[in-house]
Amino acid sequence: MAYAVSLLFNPEIADAVSERWRCLADAGLSRSMLDLGYPPHVTLAVYDRPIGEAAVTALDGVFRNVDRMAVSLTAIETFGSGSGVCYAALAPSPDLMRLHAMTVAAIGEGCRPHYQPGGWTPHCTLAVDLTNADMDRARDILQKGWRPRTGMFESATLVEFVPVVVIKRWPLGSTPRSSRTP
Repeated sequence: MAYAVSLLFNPEIADAVSERWRCLADAGLSRSMLDLGYPPHVTLAVYDRPIGEAAVTALDGVFRNVDRMAVSLTAIETFGSGSGVCYAALAPSPDLMRLHAMTVAAIGEGCRPHYQPGGWTPHCTLAVDLTNADMDRARDILQKGWRPRTGMFESATLVEFVPVVVIKRWPLGSTPRSSRTP
């Protein structure tokens, strides 16, 4: 089992991402995200070891003072040849980068390399495990009718996966955060 801390979108953004997941499934390219059974999200950190009670308490402290945070999905991207991943890119956000660093610091060592500060690319995964040819085809399908979308992160979760089991959920505060420090 692995463990992840993620941010969940408001319904309008979640619906737009889910619709993209269905497009890939209908094209016979990928059901990976639909089959996960977890709503559209941005993963802040992934660990291959259980998250202890002390780390959960530290995360309580991190998320207790975090308001809803503005997010913009800007473009359809891949992590390049051989990655097998298509994703929706996020507009740069200093607040999100600070929250990411605070989350990883709260849990401590063991974060997967691609999720560590300095190595993390904020993204919303649309498909995984694609061949290079399927990744190019998926990107073409995903870009049809795509337009940038702006919304909010409304909650954070700690999950165990696969299958996804929510361990804890933190609703984010009611004041939208645009440029204040979390």
